Amino acid sequence: MNENGPRLYNSESPQAREARLRARQARMEKAIHRRRRRVILAVFGVVIIFFGVQIGMKASQTKQINSQVQASNEKLKKTKAKNVKLTNQRDDLKDPNYVAKLVRYKFYYTKQNEKVYNVPEENGNSN
Repeated sequence: MNENGPRLYNSESPQAREARLRARQARMEKAIHRRRRRVILAVFGVVIIFFGVQIGMKASQTKQINSQVQASNEKLKKTKAKNVKLTNQRDDLKDPNYVAKLVRYKFYYTKQNEKVYNVPEENGNSN
């Protein structure tokens, strides 16, 4: 067999030909396996990226919803405190003694034969 010259069709032995064909088939099988491996890895990569983006979006939405819930809870707490204050004020206004005291304090009303004295308040600066 001449290594440097052209190979003729029938010049190789059947064993050499069979070995060459087996080697060629093995190379083709490896190429096919590599191609399949690449396609499978590409598909898994796309799936992983897709689900990663979905998880990121859901995490962002969850964070936004949690901040809205926290803001709503703070607003609810303030509203409940205001409601308690207004309920107490309503209950106080149902008491005639409280109403009388309030009117006398705010509007300087007096009972019959009662005298009101205005005492100036000191600001704490006594020079």
